[in-house]
Amino acid sequence: MRFGRGLTALIDRFQSDPNSPIAIAVSGGSDSLALLHAAKAWADDTDRRIIAFTVDHRLRPEAALEAQFVAEVCQSLGVEHQTLAWINPRATQNAARRARYRLIGVAMRAVGARCLLTGHTQDDVVETMMIRRRHGVRDAMAIGPAVAAPLPVWPEGYGITVLRPLLESRRSSLQTYLNDLGSTWVEDPSNADAKFERVRVRQFFARHPRLAEIARQTSRSLRIERQRMDSDFASQLGRVRVSAEGLIDTDTADVSIRLMTLLTRVASGSDRDPRAGAVADVLDKVQDPGQRQTIGGAWLQRARSGILIGFDPAAAADTLEPDIFDGRYVKDDTARLPSADDMSFLVRHARPSGDAWRSIIPDRISHIQKCLQTSVS
Repeated sequence: MRFGRGLTALIDRFQSDPNSPIAIAVSGGSDSLALLHAAKAWADDTDRRIIAFTVDHRLRPEAALEAQFVAEVCQSLGVEHQTLAWINPRATQNAARRARYRLIGVAMRAVGARCLLTGHTQDDVVETMMIRRRHGVRDAMAIGPAVAAPLPVWPEGYGITVLRPLLESRRSSLQTYLNDLGSTWVEDPSNADAKFERVRVRQFFARHPRLAEIARQTSRSLRIERQRMDSDFASQLGRVRVSAEGLIDTDTADVSIRLMTLLTRVASGSDRDPRAGAVADVLDKVQDPGQRQTIGGAWLQRARSGILIGFDPAAAADTLEPDIFDGRYVKDDTARLPSADDMSFLVRHARPSGDAWRSIIPDRISHIQKCLQTSVS
C-alpha cells in the first residue's frame, strides 16, 4: 500500500507550508500502524517530515506498554514520536476521545503541525452508519467520518484539520499489509468488549458477512448523497457574513436547523452543538424582527433580512489557549478591534479588553466550509 499524489494534494489543501510537519495519531492498533508505515514511505518519497503522537489514557495498566511499543516502532522507522499522557482520566469513550484530541491539538500547535492523519477505515464508516441509523438517522447524514474535518475540540483545534486517507481501505487489507511487512500490532481489549455499541455492531457483521457486504454497498450510495448535501451546505456557509467585531449574519431568513446549529456553536466559541430540537424551538420563537433567544452559549435575533447570532455574555468562558479569548478572538498585534463604543450593543459586552485582537469566527467558518468541499478521491 502506497500513498501518492492524492495524499500530497489533500495535505497541501490544508497545510500549504511543505516544511511544516504532518502529525499522525498512532495507538498501536492495526489501522494506525498501517497508516504509519504508509505515511513514512510517502514522507520519504516527498521529503516531508512526519511526527507520531500516542495518547496514554492511563485507563488500563497495559496502556503505557502499548505507547512504548509504538515509540519503538517509530524509532525503528526513523519517525519522530511523542507519548502524551492524560493526567485526570475518566473511563468513558467520549471523554477519552475528547482528551485524545485536546492533547494532540496542543502538541501539534507546539511543533507547527496543522494536519493530523488518522487511521479511520471503510469499516469505521459502515459501523458509524449502522450506529446512527439505529439512533434514528435515516438519510445520508448517517455517513461518517469524513475524509477531512476540523479537529473536534475548540479552541485547541483552531486551524487544525483531521485527514483520513484510509476511508477506502478495509481493516482486513491493512492487516494483510502489516503481515507482509512482518509487523505486529496491539489488540486493544476494549475492541472486543460488547458493552460498547460499536463493538456489538462489529461482532454482528463478523457473524453475518453477507449483511456486512450489503451495508458496505449502502454506505457507498449514501456517501455520494452525503457529499452532495455537504456541498449544498458549504454553499449556505458561503453566504454567511461576519463583521469585524464577530457578529454573524445569515444574510437570509431561510435557514436550516443544521446551519443554525453550526453557527450557534461557532458563535459560542465552543465545540458543543446544541440539540437540534432546541434550535428548532428557538427559531419558532424568533419570528419577528428584534425577537431574541439564547441557546448553548449564544443568542439568536431575528433581523429584517436574516438572523443575527452572537456570544451570550452570561456564558462562562472556557479556554485553555492563552492567546485565544472565549474561542472567538485571537491575539493579533497587527489588528485593531473596534472599541466598545464603536461596536454594536449586541456584541460589545462580550469583547476582550484591549484592541490587539481579531475575530477568528470567519476563519472557523471558512475552515469548516473547505472541509465540507473535500471528498474522497
